[in-house]
Amino acid sequence: MRTARWPSTRTGGALRRAVVVPALAVLLAVGAGVPAHATADTVAPTVPGPVTIVDITTTKIVLTWAPAADNVGVTRYDVIQFTTDVGFVHNTATNSITITGLRPSSTQRFSVRARDAANNVSPPTPWLPVTMPPGDNQPPTAPGTPVPYTVADTLVILTWPRSTDNIYVALYEVLMVSAPGSPVVATAPQHPPTGTTARVTGLTPGKTYTFAVRARDDAGNISALSAPVTVTTTGG
Repeated sequence: MRTARWPSTRTGGALRRAVVVPALAVLLAVGAGVPAHATADTVAPTVPGPVTIVDITTTKIVLTWAPAADNVGVTRYDVIQFTTDVGFVHNTATNSITITGLRPSSTQRFSVRARDAANNVSPPTPWLPVTMPPGDNQPPTAPGTPVPYTVADTLVILTWPRSTDNIYVALYEVLMVSAPGSPVVATAPQHPPTGTTARVTGLTPGKTYTFAVRARDDAGNISALSAPVTVTTTGG
């Protein structure tokens, strides 16, 4: 899994830290650094209660859960947030948290685990999947005119200037506008950003094709098509 940094998130006065992590396995790993005075405690807290939603807007969510129990005492909760292949861990000393800076219509998953002073960690709660309410009806701008970066017998690699969007461009689609129905023949996902380049394969040597590009944002809004580019493959 790759990682990408989101706009910063905050919690309502209880956030200790937010960490970008590379994989789910790391998110669920037990941390190190046990305080010397707590090394005698090896009993982990119980699993917190299921995560529930207290409040939600297009960009903010308030979560709560039943407190975990521990033989000494729970010191904090890790709130694990995942979307696509990006993860964050938020820390709070209470059994609720407010997370802001989320994208409208985005899909999130949340889980919580408890920690005690000896850094014993409970198992995580089941994942709570959430789709944020829609709040974006503005499409991205049309991408710039694509340019053939590589042309071969059965392959064309195209690149183009980026679109802009009020929230986030999620995906570029390359359409073969010279074919009936203008099918999508390649994509360039932007979660995480992979650049404005796409490979179109399976072409016929010595044949002429016309391509255009469009952008799609997280809310499903689609831009107008770019200006087209016509390419003739080699060979044939």
